[in-house]
Amino acid sequence: MLTSFNPLRHRQALANPLRVTEHSAWLGHIPFGMALVEMIRPRILVELGTLRGDSYCAFCQSIKATNADTQSFAVDTWRGDIHIGAFSDKLLLELRAHHDPLYGSFSTLIQADFDAAVGRFDDGSIDLLHIDGCHTYEAVKHDYETWLPRLSSRAIVLFHDTAARGTDFGVWKFWGEISPDHPHFEFQHAQGLGVLAVGPEAPRPILDFLSTASAEPDPIRLYFSVLGHRIEMFSTAGILINATVRAHQIIEQWHNKRNERLGPLPHPVQETSKFADRIVAEVTALANRAK
Repeated sequence: MLTSFNPLRHRQALANPLRVTEHSAWLGHIPFGMALVEMIRPRILVELGTLRGDSYCAFCQSIKATNADTQSFAVDTWRGDIHIGAFSDKLLLELRAHHDPLYGSFSTLIQADFDAAVGRFDDGSIDLLHIDGCHTYEAVKHDYETWLPRLSSRAIVLFHDTAARGTDFGVWKFWGEISPDHPHFEFQHAQGLGVLAVGPEAPRPILDFLSTASAEPDPIRLYFSVLGHRIEMFSTAGILINATVRAHQIIEQWHNKRNERLGPLPHPVQETSKFADRIVAEVTALANRAK
């Protein structure tokens, strides 16, 4: 039975994220990320490694929804790395188009490498740090140690991909070394997310969460993984809609060209076109139910 931590008190976990992109490994953790902001109401939040911005925009959405007095910063080169490949400026421009009108009053996208950006922050100033850059052991250890002096006495650090064991992935190894020294909890879904209370004066709500989650991990993991799976299903439905609409467009183009050359389509092809219309409608309805 859950005692000190009641997840229903943190309703941001139930919010629908405004930004959900394809192929994001962080979608499953959005409910916890939004609830975490509600729990600790950080004064300064920094994310190292933002890319398409699903996690960062979820943090920002929760900041705005809860009227938290937070200054938020995303640090990334938006050029990619050894694990995700290379990217062009188009990715950052697309993110800015979503981010700036909604969150520009309190949030800044910093296009720089992590070592260059650390000098912009005072020692002891950051309440929430999300480390999600290059995932080699050496890189994640370097990022943590480089930014450690900037963490406040209230600081919480998130490590993504603690459950990923692919080639060169070493977050799991560093997490195993650092987590026993602090109150902590690890989610195992969506490639894993480590939650570490580094600051000796971490806010009581997050300490209650960590205490309850450590004592009874299964219901906590189930609750947040189910909420995360709902968002992943919504993303999948969006991918299906886009693919189905594109297939329908191809059918329509072929339909029109053939009509120009040979007259009306035979009955079977007309039925195929009608079937595509029904698929688009049904998948759209599925996506709406997932919201």
